[in-house]
Amino acid sequence: MSFSTVSSRYAGPQLEQRILDFWRDKDVFAQTLSQSEGRPLFTFNEGPPTANGQPGIHHVLARTFKDIYPRYKTMRGFYAPRKAGWDTHGLPVEHEIEKELGIFDKAEIEAKIGVAEFNRRCRESVMRYIGDWEKMTERMGFWVDIDQAYYTLDNHYIESVWHLLKTIWNKDLIYQDYKVVPYDPRIGATLSSHEVAQGYREVDDPSITVRFPVIGEDKTYFLVWTTTPWTLPANLALAVGASIDYAFVEHGGETLILAAQLVDKVLGEGPHTIVRRVKGEDLMGLRYQRLFDELPAEGDICRVLTADFVSTDDGTGIVHTAPAYGVDDLALGQAHGLPVVHGIGLDGCFKDEVTPVQGQFFKDADPTIIEILRERGLLFRSETHRHNYPFGWRTGDPLIYYAKNAWYIRTTAVRDRMVELNSTINWVPETIRSGRFGNWLEHNVDWALSRERFWGTPLPVWTDGEGDYVCIGSVKELETLCGRSLAALDLHRPAIDEVHFTHPDNGREYRRVPEVIDCWFDSGAMSYAQWHYPFENQQEFEQHFPADYICEAIDQTRGWFYSLHAIATLVSDSVAYRNCICLSHIVDGDGKKMSKSLGNIVNPYDVFDHIGADPLRWYFLARLTPDVQKRISVAIIAEVASSFINTLWNTYAFFTLYASLDQVDIKQDVPLPERPEIDRWILALAHRTVEQTTAALEQYDAHRAGSVIESFVDQLSNWYVRRNRRRFWKSESGIDKQSAYLTLYQCLNLVHRLMAPFTPFLSEEIYQNLVRSTDQAAPVSVHMTSWPAVDPAWQNDALIEALSIVQKVVALGRTARESSRIRVRQPLSRLLVRLPNKNMVEKLDAHRDQVLDELNVKIIEVIEQDAQLVTYRIKPNLPRVGKRLGKYVPAVRAMLNDVNGANVAKAQAAGDSITLDVEGQRFEFGPEDLLVETTAAPGFASAESEGFLVALDTELTPALKTEGLAREMVRTVQEARKTTGLQISDRIALGIQGSPAIDGVLTAYRDYIMSETLATTWLENEAQDAANSVSHQLEQHRWFITIEKVN
Repeated sequence: MSFSTVSSRYAGPQLEQRILDFWRDKDVFAQTLSQSEGRPLFTFNEGPPTANGQPGIHHVLARTFKDIYPRYKTMRGFYAPRKAGWDTHGLPVEHEIEKELGIFDKAEIEAKIGVAEFNRRCRESVMRYIGDWEKMTERMGFWVDIDQAYYTLDNHYIESVWHLLKTIWNKDLIYQDYKVVPYDPRIGATLSSHEVAQGYREVDDPSITVRFPVIGEDKTYFLVWTTTPWTLPANLALAVGASIDYAFVEHGGETLILAAQLVDKVLGEGPHTIVRRVKGEDLMGLRYQRLFDELPAEGDICRVLTADFVSTDDGTGIVHTAPAYGVDDLALGQAHGLPVVHGIGLDGCFKDEVTPVQGQFFKDADPTIIEILRERGLLFRSETHRHNYPFGWRTGDPLIYYAKNAWYIRTTAVRDRMVELNSTINWVPETIRSGRFGNWLEHNVDWALSRERFWGTPLPVWTDGEGDYVCIGSVKELETLCGRSLAALDLHRPAIDEVHFTHPDNGREYRRVPEVIDCWFDSGAMSYAQWHYPFENQQEFEQHFPADYICEAIDQTRGWFYSLHAIATLVSDSVAYRNCICLSHIVDGDGKKMSKSLGNIVNPYDVFDHIGADPLRWYFLARLTPDVQKRISVAIIAEVASSFINTLWNTYAFFTLYASLDQVDIKQDVPLPERPEIDRWILALAHRTVEQTTAALEQYDAHRAGSVIESFVDQLSNWYVRRNRRRFWKSESGIDKQSAYLTLYQCLNLVHRLMAPFTPFLSEEIYQNLVRSTDQAAPVSVHMTSWPAVDPAWQNDALIEALSIVQKVVALGRTARESSRIRVRQPLSRLLVRLPNKNMVEKLDAHRDQVLDELNVKIIEVIEQDAQLVTYRIKPNLPRVGKRLGKYVPAVRAMLNDVNGANVAKAQAAGDSITLDVEGQRFEFGPEDLLVETTAAPGFASAESEGFLVALDTELTPALKTEGLAREMVRTVQEARKTTGLQISDRIALGIQGSPAIDGVLTAYRDYIMSETLATTWLENEAQDAANSVSHQLEQHRWFITIEKVN
């Protein structure tokens, strides 16, 4: 039986290209689906990206998480179809075409381009980059059915969306109302609350306090604070709190009216006198002079009204009210019969009649308005105020809250049910459930459904123009009303706008309203519309709803995650998904947000082409939890490849090299009881690794699963293989060597399948060599194999625990040796060990040979708990506790000098706290509140952790020094073998000459040196200046090495 040997260097891009060709040639993805069809179903919903731009590294992140669990579930015995999808409507698409045209005004687009041509360009745009998306999808190893993808622009998809809207309409949950809505004037569109939530920024805005002259009173003013000077031309009322106390204050020769509680805060320490106090309700009806009278306004305007929204948290306790530009303002105005007066047009600019600022963008008009107020003596104070303000999530322009007619879904009617259903969803991380998503649902507002745009799913509402509306739920229903076939009709504007009908019940003509719908409703409808439900595929829908799994970035808590959840609640009284992974965002290697202006965007192909997709996938899945910010650079991924991936690859390469040399037959079994303990240990660890990895992935915890796998690979390579090299090197065959090969093979065969959902390319490469090369009856691909199921006989928790004690002692021993600066190859006489409990003594004693070998010491002595090998110095960790201790820091330091340091160290190792009474004050110190410094006793090097203490006796005898030189010689011979290009298995003739001390070493250790270096012949008296001779020196010792290959 022969395995192909592989290079010791992992070359990801070349490997992955071979595997891509193999997958294409064998159509492996399709085979995984056909093989698993009929098994229990695992359902996944693809969050549809908009393909009118190039995919980026953040899309690789999301698609990596989308890929791992369907792969895993397939190996676990499920049928996991993955249907791709494309989000094709909405502002992002329109904005792209506007940039191409250089036209951003809706009216100008209609006049110069026309809706039909504009929408034709939009349709073309969303298809422009699909090839690039498909290329990246394949290159990164994301398996999804692109051929059966759904498109939100398809007529069938739109018809399903109409059906959902008709269902909601029939529940009386869609309505039209005059409301203040967040509006992006740049693109002429109302935004939904979840769109607004994505665009907040912290900005500095004007903060002005204005005098409103009281009619009939000399030099008397209402003092009003606002951060939106641009709304003042539309002011129609002032609002006060009915039960709030207000003061009339004499100040600088004038009388100012403001909340009594805020007088000192607003007026400061200067001279002022309160001459009168009243309740807010007493101010009701007082009138004031209008600041700007350019806009005509009917009704009882410019008077004081009482309102519940007024508070004394900031400002002056008097709120300027412009019904056209605020939710509370509009409600108050409607309650008191005030008109809605717009000084600003839908383009965001002031109308011509507001002459002082005509034509100015609303935000740009603030300085002009402030200066006018100053000139009129009405500006009391002008400052700046830092706060969060909403900007268009696509345009980056400031939004305006604008009173206008729009269509809404009454999601508030199902708010409590959405909250209740949310509690049943498994969120990863789980804090999203009650945190970001839960809070969003708790504060839910009605969904602004309609958009005054061109490219989108038309709102299926027809009206007679006299206040009656009909919602259409299918093409067939519309055909029945209009009396003709619409099979060939594109359901987009403008074609759909030409469909009108005479209503059979009243004889009036009905035409469609001009709006399209929010594209978030489109994407959220995919649970139903991807199947053209309910018009066909009813069984497929019922089997796939709710989805078992979805995944996107954290901003989708107010986007796609919300729209899916809201629609499913409204239509089906159900969740739309059972498990949801919510990913934090990507930043560059320095933690900075990526942007074109900074030039720090990481191109995914820079990673794919230089490092490979697998290391990137492993980094995203196994090295980081979903909720942490993800730093990304080529260098970071290169480190993943050179550390973990290369560790596994080197272990795999080691096996293939020696197994090929020895023509190993892995089908020749060695019963478990007959294998050496170290083989049984690594198999027990493999058993535990499968259990823990499976449990983690069942909980959608790829990070924990990856950490378990990475730990196992580290143990396999850096403990098992390292400690067993001689078993593979030795020339003679036998049960011991066969056991070593079989055990390593079983571990590699297991771990590469555990990694298959994480690193599909690497796993496939290893599988084809280790499995398919020896068993042509095996499944074609690793991704068609079953998830590893290990022999229960491998389980051995006691052995794992024993070896963990050994490894803990060894790790501390290495730390102690490093602190002593004594070379690793220099033997030491003894190791003293103190263990946390007596139960560990027997386990350590049973494996003392491993400890002796690992640490290069002669004997181990287990000492009592109170042995004085170290002295302790305990200090407060001032960055953590300094502020809490305050003036008691010196006293605490003094007391810590006198405490029993060993007890403190023991408590810290156990994670316990200690309490100190200092000058009548009691302080509790947790494990991280104290710094424990240790100093080894003279003649020893020590290290301590978690109750373990080791100490190396550092005294060197002549015999120990001689043995140390022999080990150094072995090292230098091995280096010479590499330098001369010898293979690992080559036998050599060896000669060493040097000083008399070197001759003494050779007399005692020549056989040892030959055995360790595969030398079969000893060369006597070789010339030191021979071409194949190299020299080495250590301190005062110098020696010459001569090597010849033995055929």
